[in-house]
Amino acid sequence: MPKQNKSGQLQGLRSSMKVAMDWHLSKRMTDQQGKDRTYWIDEIAFLEARLNGSQGDIDSEDRAACEEALKAAKANLAASR
Repeated sequence: MPKQNKSGQLQGLRSSMKVAMDWHLSKRMTDQQGKDRTYWIDEIAFLEARLNGSQGDIDSEDRAACEEALKAAKANLAASR
């Protein structure tokens, strides 16, 4: 039976979700070339939703990565004008 952490969440599930989120953010940040304004607007919306918790809980490590990605996405949007 999977172990639960203090908040009752399954540790394996949380770990696999974190790995998936890390991959997703990494993929998005390394694949920036040739993106148009629409892409960056969608990217910003995704990251803001992640940061406001509408996509589930976010730990401090994920929050920091999302904040950096959001800053980069906003800069890329500004540069795409």
